[in-house]
Amino acid sequence: MISLKQKLAEYGFESRESYDYAVHCLLENPVETIRCLNVDGDPGRRKTAFAHALAQALGYEQVLYFEFGVEKPVPQVIRLNEGEELPDEPPTQPFDRIMTEACALSEAEKTIVILDQLHKAEFQQHIRLYEFTRNKIWAYSDIKFHANNNNLMLFLVSNEVLYHSLQQNSFRVWISAEGSEAVALQPQDLGLDESSREWLESLNKLLIELGLSPSVSEYRKLAYDIEAHIRTEEQLKVSIFGWLENVDRARLYSRSIQPYIDRLMVAIESGMGIQEEIELSSNDSS
Repeated sequence: MISLKQKLAEYGFESRESYDYAVHCLLENPVETIRCLNVDGDPGRRKTAFAHALAQALGYEQVLYFEFGVEKPVPQVIRLNEGEELPDEPPTQPFDRIMTEACALSEAEKTIVILDQLHKAEFQQHIRLYEFTRNKIWAYSDIKFHANNNNLMLFLVSNEVLYHSLQQNSFRVWISAEGSEAVALQPQDLGLDESSREWLESLNKLLIELGLSPSVSEYRKLAYDIEAHIRTEEQLKVSIFGWLENVDRARLYSRSIQPYIDRLMVAIESGMGIQEEIELSSNDSS
């Protein structure tokens, strides 16, 4: 059976953190309000990636996305007579459109609405969201839409603290920008033979010094380059910067990091020598 961590990775979010218990709390706790997940954490779009991946991993039939601070409605204009114009009623706000669509879909289908960059929304919208989670009714003008509490869930992504009452109706999860503390991988974790152990240990020390905690897939991409391509310091730096998330390029090229680069290059060259000896030995015995 595929774990939640594997499902999240399949949909673009990799982390060594386990969110099984947090998601269990979100889904299993009996609540009378609309179920809400407050995706909190370090600034950046990693929170958004988590929200999208979790929505897909949970297998909801409908996933809607809205980002505050992007789209601004443009008033419609109708022409009465030649040379005479009069503003019509403003079109429905984009936020109202997404929420009414969510209400309609929730009548029959499992639906998640991801509301991103909520800190950019007017405070009035926070209050409206709170009232919506409480009474399951989305209203504007003279129109009211009812949501099915059993089918609808909201993911609230913000770089700032939510409105107190809205937070009270939400379960909060923390998403770190750099993942969990680095864990040194072994050759077998990456499908490598023992000849790679020396350079892998040096690589782990370099990554710790850089403050990086790559995912297993990032490790594998970098390990492939080391085994197949990297023969110079510049190639090593290009691959590290190219494959790994959150790399500080200035630090990667700094003097303080150079000794770690040097040791890793020596280990890579040594590993290549060991591999060549193994291959020659194997050919001789045959």
